Amino acid sequence: MPSKSVSLYITQIKFCRALAVVRSLPIDYEFQPSVADKLNFYGLYKQAIAGDCMQPKPSSIHIVDYAKWKSWEKLRGISPVEAQVQYISSLISLLQEVKKNTAFT
Repeated sequence: MPSKSVSLYITQIKFCRALAVVRSLPIDYEFQPSVADKLNFYGLYKQAIAGDCMQPKPSSIHIVDYAKWKSWEKLRGISPVEAQVQYISSLISLLQEVKKNTAFT
């Protein structure tokens, strides 16, 4: 059975690879993650990198800032490692959905 440190290291490597995939999605590609997916990735990324959100709640007048804050804040209490695992899982689910929807096109 792998040690906890080896398991954490493997999670970190997978997380870095998942980040690279999300960051490299072409803007002009026919498939783009939904706004909800993008906000989910943002919140998980921030929780994985910085931990719990300590920023003050922005005014809801600033729609984008408020949506980003809300997506991060809802993850309060989740460990950075768990956020990395969820980020990886979310990417895998998204890519499986894309594969399923484009398999016969």
